[in-house]
Amino acid sequence: MDNVACLIARLTVSLLPREHGAYGQMAVPLVTSIAVAGLNTASLLIGLAEVAGFLAHEPLLVLLGRRGVRARREEGAHAAWWFGASAATMAAAGAGALWLVPPGVRWSLLLPILPALVLGAAVSAKEEKSTRGELAAALAFSLAAVPLCMAAGATVSTALAVGITFASVFVADTLAVRSIVLAVRGGGDPRAARSARIAALVVAAAAAVALAGAGLRALLPWGAFGAAAPGLAVAVWLAFSPPRPSQLRKVGWALVAASVAAALVLIAGLRR
Repeated sequence: MDNVACLIARLTVSLLPREHGAYGQMAVPLVTSIAVAGLNTASLLIGLAEVAGFLAHEPLLVLLGRRGVRARREEGAHAAWWFGASAATMAAAGAGALWLVPPGVRWSLLLPILPALVLGAAVSAKEEKSTRGELAAALAFSLAAVPLCMAAGATVSTALAVGITFASVFVADTLAVRSIVLAVRGGGDPRAARSARIAALVVAAAAAVALAGAGLRALLPWGAFGAAAPGLAVAVWLAFSPPRPSQLRKVGWALVAASVAAALVLIAGLRR
């Protein structure tokens, strides 16, 4: 029995998402939304659907053979069970949330669903690691905060403040990191790296101006600008002074720190 339990545990761990940065992109906006708006049955179901969709990703890649023939042969049965359970949970929780959220809130569910569909198309085309796939994932995770907050009773302004803040930070930082990866992967692609670097700077500048303007017009709380500032600053830093590949661990910690800082500012300024 101990050997069986160890085997199940090993297989389960092997089917958890491998992209460590994705854990933060999924969890930080989720926790922030709950801390800001509270939790009820509808918002709980939205969060459950998000987590289940996140957990379905790795077993799907195994089943599609993206982790190699050996992984599909050895872990295929467990991956099929894991994917089926995760997909069924996501579908059931999503249907329950759609039923329970007020009619005036249902439009907000499209905000994370649309980029999630783009991500699904990227996975189908073997492009989940492309700029399109990574940006779609960043937007899906960040914008899930909007329906989650609104389902719990938060105002549209508060919900958008959380979702837009994380979307701005995640998109700018993803582009900045992509510029570093493109500069070194496979010998480097200077043109693609430069394009990603410019895109990161444009997004960071545009987001800062838009959030400041929204604050001046009282469209969004000023906390959104303050929360996004550290993450946008990290994107600018990475774009202007790209670190060496050996320093990518420090980059990861800087991104985590920026996300946590955004969460703390939003919670302090928006919590009901």
